[in-house]
Amino acid sequence: MLSLRGRGTLLTAAAVLVPFHLGLTAGVAAVDGDKPGGGVECPDLVPDCDLNAGGGGSQDKPDKPDKPGGKPGGGGTGGSAKCFIEWDDIGEVPCHDPEMGWFNPAGQCYWEILEPQPAKDAADWEWGTAAPGDDAARAKGKVYNVTCPGAGRELMGGSTWSLNPPGFGGGPTAEELAQEAIKKMRLLGADIGSAPKAGKAGLVGMPVWIWNNKTPRTWGPMTASASAPGITVTATANVKKIAYTMGDGGSKECTTAGTPYEKRFGGQPSPDCGYRYTKTSSSQPDKAFTVTAITTWTVHWAGGGQEGDITTTRVAEPAQITIGEAQAVAKP
Repeated sequence: MLSLRGRGTLLTAAAVLVPFHLGLTAGVAAVDGDKPGGGVECPDLVPDCDLNAGGGGSQDKPDKPDKPGGKPGGGGTGGSAKCFIEWDDIGEVPCHDPEMGWFNPAGQCYWEILEPQPAKDAADWEWGTAAPGDDAARAKGKVYNVTCPGAGRELMGGSTWSLNPPGFGGGPTAEELAQEAIKKMRLLGADIGSAPKAGKAGLVGMPVWIWNNKTPRTWGPMTASASAPGITVTATANVKKIAYTMGDGGSKECTTAGTPYEKRFGGQPSPDCGYRYTKTSSSQPDKAFTVTAITTWTVHWAGGGQEGDITTTRVAEPAQITIGEAQAVAKP
């Protein structure tokens, strides 16, 4: 594989031709004759990141074994991460470089988010980074340092505004890493508690208490991170609401975990998550209403200069609530 040596400094005389560089220097790829060509390992969390920029391995080109890192012709793609620069037959390059960022097959350049981002009133915006002139519209995107390795491509780079993260080769997006962080959390649905509890009977018209037995995995907050070379995303999950289906055709939505019932509450209704049945459960299977619940989690994530929110749901294990009817007893 090619090694990318440094970022040759742009000449001052040429810098006036390049919009909004903010001190960016361009990189030139050099062939390292001491290292053989071949694939690169996929970044963490990317099991199959094969990438052939500019047409892929299906092009009918002869092999060039005398050029280390050169792109083999024909034969399709393999299973490892492969990123290529076809300019001047440079060939295979790392999909991630610690100084230049992630390789983007569109244009065959490296993109790295600029840290810190320019202030909204910075004079640099006037140099034309392709950013919109409106502050609100500009804030929806990010500025990236773009480096295009290869002799004669030094001036193709610079600082560039983009509404969406570019399509990096060989690596996950920030939102994909957020999804991986969510998987690590192993979020659950509600652990349903109720009064009357299983094996006991309540009465038609009397208060029923329902709640979620809170743990980090059933209520939050839960925090986890996921990383790939050059980027780490941290996500935090909290429950937004729990929607209970009560088994009699009715439902109850609770934005709190609910209050666990205690004997001292007597016949009071739940202060935040209660229900009343208007019929008995005698006609139901096992003579009990089956209560189900769907928990809606909101997950806020941030990393790589980006942030966002993801909504996900989890289903609870059903609970059973038995409801009978009070019987009048005649006294002699």
